[in-house]
Amino acid sequence: MLIILSKSPWAENYGSTLEIARKAAEKGDNVAILHVQDACIATTINEHCGKLAEKKIGIYVLKADLEARGLMEKVSRKARVIDYKQWVKLVMTEHNKIVSWTS
Repeated sequence: MLIILSKSPWAENYGSTLEIARKAAEKGDNVAILHVQDACIATTINEHCGKLAEKKIGIYVLKADLEARGLMEKVSRKARVIDYKQWVKLVMTEHNKIVSWTS
């Protein structure tokens, strides 16, 4: 399952989304979260990335959105910075379920 987050980590439903990801990972599902737009801010928070990594949840962040926000130097080492081509690969070949969380 690839969960695509676009809202800030302080958005209303952000915690619920992470809980869904954790539960799926605990069941043995291959889970990854792609942080785009304002969600890329979360990849600068070591506690956030550490919790996901502990649950073996893949952490991805879109390079263009990091650059647009001046966050390239602050991103966690646990997060994998990807471009648009790699995003397509995640969707087309690496995950059979896609969940886009926009609210």
